Amino acid sequence: MKNILVIDDEDSIRWVFKKGLEKKGYTIHTAENGKNALSILSKNKYLIIFLDIFLPDENGLKLLENIKKQEKEITVVIMTAQGTMKNAIEAMQRGAFDYVTKPFDMDEIYLLIEKVENLKNLERRVYTLEEELKTKYDVGEIVGKSQKMQKVFKTIGKAASSDLTVLITGESGTGKELVARALHKASNRANGPFVAVNCAAIPRELLESELFGYEKGAFTGATESRAGKFEQADGGTIFLDEIGDMDISLQAKILRVIQEREFYRVGGKAQIKVDVRIISATNQDLETAVKEKMFREDLFHRLNVITIPLPSLRERREDIPLLSDYFLKRFSSELGSSVRHIADDAMHILKNYDWKGNVRELENVIQRAIVMSGGDSITPEYLPISQSTGKDFVSMHDIIKDKVNNYTKKGGLYNEVIGEAERELLLSVLKKTEWNQVKAAEILGINRNTLSRKMKELDIKESE
Repeated sequence: MKNILVIDDEDSIRWVFKKGLEKKGYTIHTAENGKNALSILSKNKYLIIFLDIFLPDENGLKLLENIKKQEKEITVVIMTAQGTMKNAIEAMQRGAFDYVTKPFDMDEIYLLIEKVENLKNLERRVYTLEEELKTKYDVGEIVGKSQKMQKVFKTIGKAASSDLTVLITGESGTGKELVARALHKASNRANGPFVAVNCAAIPRELLESELFGYEKGAFTGATESRAGKFEQADGGTIFLDEIGDMDISLQAKILRVIQEREFYRVGGKAQIKVDVRIISATNQDLETAVKEKMFREDLFHRLNVITIPLPSLRERREDIPLLSDYFLKRFSSELGSSVRHIADDAMHILKNYDWKGNVRELENVIQRAIVMSGGDSITPEYLPISQSTGKDFVSMHDIIKDKVNNYTKKGGLYNEVIGEAERELLLSVLKKTEWNQVKAAEILGINRNTLSRKMKELDIKESE
């Protein structure tokens, strides 16, 4: 089956799909609104449907829901110019196969179609969401429009409905608990409790009683019985943050809870059964910890059924202005401040700072700057970070001036400065295009192979 349906009210989008895909051997049908789309759908079968989220006569997500009601297994890819987290998650909740933001590269579309054709011969997708979750969803504080965050939002949308364990990985300050809360809020356990436990913040000798509770007289000071976090989370979700810090002897008991859904309180003799979903998080490399016998391999595999890796803020610098504006509005309102803007030179510093503490550090920086600022704008002098601490703050003018003043060798200055300037140029364009080498090469006006070669020569890596 080579039929593809494109539903979009923009003539240019329909034309691009038709021109780009017919030469690949596909039959392209188009519709400019929901009514026409449903009429066409009643007469044909399609390999894939590309559906715009905003249509003149109907919301695209509602149309997606109607389409999936008619044919549950049909593959629909949502398109929109507004790549917000809410849209991404809701699209996946309502059964979308994938989600692309405009403008997109046709190479991305070709890969999507190829993936769908391959998957048609495999078993049906395992992640679908409950009907009651298809109407409302807002997780609030997770902000980001970068491609890396779009992947996170899609995974949340797919994984939320099941009770499978989820392992969230990422550096400190990347928002692991926010993702866990988003998973809970989008699940059929949303009306149940969400209980978070920081395994690194509780002394190891107290963590067991914190998790499982204790009976009266179990130890000195246990003057009454107390329910633990697992009992408190019954019917909902328990979030075990920094689980890599958990003592290996306690890991065996966590494994039993996952397998049996039951445990004993400290000092107790009665089994306690619970119905909880377990979401865990770590900033450590658990695979390495397993090899070093610091983490149980069987527990790792139990926790690692679904993995959500969170990017560092350095890996999604394009989200920094969005996050900064979000924190600015939030804290200005909370603090009753008149600060409403971030000056361009201050934003330049924020966008290029190294952010070892990730989003949490950015949040603290904006909050402090609002308090310290005397006007309606945040300017560089109110940022508790200096240009010298940032990786990319020094201008090329300063770099050249420094090189000229301090160069002591004979010859080679020209090539050294040109090479450094070329590296900065390529790095900036690659970051702007989210490391899409095809787009970067087009902007630079060079061949993609030339760009790849120069990246190797200048040691430019995506981790920068």
